[in-house]
Amino acid sequence: MIKVRKLEKWFGKLHVLKGIDLDVNPSEVVVIIGASGSGKSTLLRCINFLEKFQKGTVEIDGKVIDKNNEKMKNAMRTHVGMVFQHFNLFPHMTVLQNVIEGPSQVKKISKAKAVEIGKYYLEKVGLSDKEVAYPSMLSGGQKQRVAIARALGMEPSVMLFDEPTSALDPELVGEVLSVMKDLASEGMTMVVVTHEMGFAREVADRVIYMDDGLIVEEGTPEEIFNNPKVERTQEFLSQIL
Repeated sequence: MIKVRKLEKWFGKLHVLKGIDLDVNPSEVVVIIGASGSGKSTLLRCINFLEKFQKGTVEIDGKVIDKNNEKMKNAMRTHVGMVFQHFNLFPHMTVLQNVIEGPSQVKKISKAKAVEIGKYYLEKVGLSDKEVAYPSMLSGGQKQRVAIARALGMEPSVMLFDEPTSALDPELVGEVLSVMKDLASEGMTMVVVTHEMGFAREVADRVIYMDDGLIVEEGTPEEIFNNPKVERTQEFLSQIL
């Protein structure tokens, strides 16, 4: 579903991604862990072409995306949903309006169909009763669930999550992770950057540890958490577990 080859990214003189190779199979849940500044979020943003990388290729569902072709990138984004650390909801729109904006404006589907899709995904994330609420009336966890519903409203084949719980109060993390677990169990292809090691252990098919712009080690949750082979991985996990 996703194939990344020899991806290189600099911010000025800072070499952030150093030749990344990554494959994500259909219906696979890949969780990326690592310290802040290791390149995890930048990798995710490069996969969705929100960051322009200098070298390498990104292939989505069999198509190599031309990083200079805006039309191709926009078409790809209709198939790749992204949920950010901060919810980025439109404050002047109701919850339902936030969710149907993409399908109606980008996919040009009818308002009636968009509303049907929006209601379906709000029910999926447990927020049917908040359709007419505005973002300011919601908790952080509810806002993030709306953001997930909004991404799902585009009916993507891949979902990217960039630290979706790190801006939430601890007691609200569980409700967002619960929605993500449901998505994983339904076979959604997912790449998740997170500090939630319990989620990685429970839901990931594969865990990737990044450090200093490199993929240092990858394996099943059991391999990474119980028997990491690389010293850098061992040191990182010993600090957080």
